[in-house]
Amino acid sequence: MRIFAISAIVLSLLVPTVRADEPKGKLLQETWDAAYLDGVKAGYFHSTLHEIERPDGTVHRYAQKMHLTVRRFSETARTEAVIGDESTPDGKIVGVFMSQDLGQGQRLELSGKVEGKVLKVRIKTSDGNNLDREIPWPTDVISLWTEQNLPRDRKLKPGERLTYRQFQPIVNNVIKVDLVAGAYEQVVLNGMARKCLRVESKPEKIAMKGEDGKVRDFQLPGMTTWLDADYKVVKAESLMPGLGKITLERTTKAIALARVGEVKDIGVSQSIVLNRQIPFAHRQGGIVYRITMPDDEKPAEAFASGDSRQEIKNVNGKSFELHVYPVRKPSATEEKEVGDEYRKSNFFINSDDAVVKKHAKAAVGDEKDDWKKAQAIESWVRRHMRILNFESAMVPADKVARTLEGDCTEFAMLSAAMCRAAGIPSRTALGLVYAVDRQGRPIMAYHMWTEVAINGQWLALDATLGEGSVGPAHIKITDHSWYEMRSLTPLLPVLRVLSGKPKIEVIKIDTKER
Repeated sequence: MRIFAISAIVLSLLVPTVRADEPKGKLLQETWDAAYLDGVKAGYFHSTLHEIERPDGTVHRYAQKMHLTVRRFSETARTEAVIGDESTPDGKIVGVFMSQDLGQGQRLELSGKVEGKVLKVRIKTSDGNNLDREIPWPTDVISLWTEQNLPRDRKLKPGERLTYRQFQPIVNNVIKVDLVAGAYEQVVLNGMARKCLRVESKPEKIAMKGEDGKVRDFQLPGMTTWLDADYKVVKAESLMPGLGKITLERTTKAIALARVGEVKDIGVSQSIVLNRQIPFAHRQGGIVYRITMPDDEKPAEAFASGDSRQEIKNVNGKSFELHVYPVRKPSATEEKEVGDEYRKSNFFINSDDAVVKKHAKAAVGDEKDDWKKAQAIESWVRRHMRILNFESAMVPADKVARTLEGDCTEFAMLSAAMCRAAGIPSRTALGLVYAVDRQGRPIMAYHMWTEVAINGQWLALDATLGEGSVGPAHIKITDHSWYEMRSLTPLLPVLRVLSGKPKIEVIKIDTKER
């Protein structure tokens, strides 16, 4: 059971609906799991194994579909994801697949074919803007179906350990997983107690190279599974960053499809409560935060630093200070080179689109100064966009340009695309922003905004606010150009922070407005 495959997807409810076609073939096995978020019924997992006859031989197609209903800031969203693979009857993988919708008519489909020591992956989109990749393929990668049966086939006993490789579509790579059998425990399911073997699985850390050239580690969530005397799954649990504890219980189709309960607001899960409020937070002259991440070995590396706006100081074990100051205008520095990835149109920031160009021209008019043009674009997006539709995914800018609606991700993508259309290098920044929740508590909430390069200096803008610059109430985790991106891997650094169980304290406020 691959619970953690949905981590990046669920972060911002990035998969509203998947229209996966049912495969033609003989159904060999089918299982249903009721899904609970922090103890409340929220949806189901549905897994199927089909035997399909093809001209080149028989394949077993295993698919796992997730369906969850949650709230995000009081708006209900239904999310689905499908992952799976095809293998020979003896378990050798011949292909992989994943499907997800981005909303507003956009859909991503990943499919891969194993050819010798290489997995040839194609990521397709609804508009035909495809991306091909080749990934090294070790001979010992096991299929999803083999993974399900591994404890049974090895007759796993308490204290024993296994290591295997799997393909993880969220990061589009092969990773290693450690599996350890614990003790037998009593598990209550459908009112009956069973003696089950507790099994812990933990994926290896993924080393990801950012656009700044630095390599950072990311830990995918682990999973605990309970197996009955026949090594069949009875129950599974995982702590999902930005979502909470997800519990799956093997059950009937009727129970799995039953109505959900009072669904969870994951906007709360994706927020960090502060120790104090920050009056006029976005206009302050500077804020010093103390950040503690007890579950991260190198917490200071989880946040962006070293620019004129944000700097890490006084690292002490799992804690450090983050000094954030507003940069309201370009400095008189020498011009620096900015890479083409921040200038060119791409799938998400598609600045070559005619409507995006039209909006950019309407926003900037005859203005010649790049910083003023970028500020005018921020203002235009703020005035013309409607904040709604949290069920939308990471929608490409051309679709946003036509609907002019969405949440912070759509505001940021459209702003970045319009800036590139106006000749200004741009990227999106991902991190946290100050807010006050419905209970009146000060929080730092997940957020995305836009950065532009003026004479090589990166300056921040946020069209959800439209203030002409960004103050110290934005904490940046990472940034990205979205060059050659057809997946949501740029979100993984945010998941790293959320999974580190961060504590953020405001320890100093510079009240002199800058």
